[in-house]
Amino acid sequence: MRILHVITAKFPVVGYGGTERIAYWLGKAQAEMGHEVSYLCNPGSKLPFARTFSIPQKLEDLNPYIPKGTDIVQFYSTPNFKVDTPSLTIIEGNGAPGEKYLPNTIFASENHARRHGWTEFVHNGVDLSEYPIKQQKDSYLLFLAKAKWRVKNLAGSIRIAKAAKLPLHVAGGRAPFWHRGVASHGTIDGEKKIRLIQNARALLFPIIWEEPFGIAVIEALACGTPVIATPRGALPEILTKNCGVLGNSFEELVDGVEKAMFISPEACRARVEEAFSHYKMAEKYLFYYKKILSNGKIREGYPAAPIDADPEKKFYYKNYLAKKITKELV
Repeated sequence: MRILHVITAKFPVVGYGGTERIAYWLGKAQAEMGHEVSYLCNPGSKLPFARTFSIPQKLEDLNPYIPKGTDIVQFYSTPNFKVDTPSLTIIEGNGAPGEKYLPNTIFASENHARRHGWTEFVHNGVDLSEYPIKQQKDSYLLFLAKAKWRVKNLAGSIRIAKAAKLPLHVAGGRAPFWHRGVASHGTIDGEKKIRLIQNARALLFPIIWEEPFGIAVIEALACGTPVIATPRGALPEILTKNCGVLGNSFEELVDGVEKAMFISPEACRARVEEAFSHYKMAEKYLFYYKKILSNGKIREGYPAAPIDADPEKKFYYKNYLAKKITKELV
């Protein structure tokens, strides 16, 4: 199959780039499975497994830029330009109130799809070769997310680590406030990021919103690092008792730090191998590609966010402040 990925990003990915990394791993798996892969992306991009073409700054009609013989186009946001070739769009974020999507749209988890009135989804996957497992862990906890994004709940992670009497390393931006026992690394990548994940006793992920997926979660599991999280959004789909701890309260999350010590790195790694590798992801995308090429569309209807949904950041931060007074995280 000839597949074109269209994404406003530069490859290789540097820094955070969650959706960009998914686009990279998906195309890499497809190429390794024998498909012909191309990317229409930002100028200066280079990929060892695919051809790259520069995406125009202003695009009204994609058709002149689609390589001859392309079977399907993969988008990473809803296209606002003309395209005649069959296509599929993955949505990685939560929609604005009442936001509607194209019929050939999928989401990042079952929960994510359901909240948009849909059933079609593909779990994200990582290239396991980039995440070596490590058996021995150090005595610190890790926060790996956008530190300034309050729904990721850095403040809650600091409280959990303090109660568990363990230092907390923060990666994904600078912590906006100073606390004893908190080491802030800023936005990191490469070997430094891998070492932090590998050596952590556990990843703290006490989110206070409906997480579409959580790439950091499977990155940690791939390295053999268990995850302690709130059961919001996709987290119950990812974490089992063999690889993580889900807690509904501050006390349960603190207790989870001790429970995580008894989770084996092999079990964490096995969870990713079983369900969240880039090959697993690519296989399900191919299932939907074939469905579109056979039927013209995935199914009848179209997905949409609820019209009464609250704007994410304002609602969840307000909710967080109110419940922080009662010493609860969720």
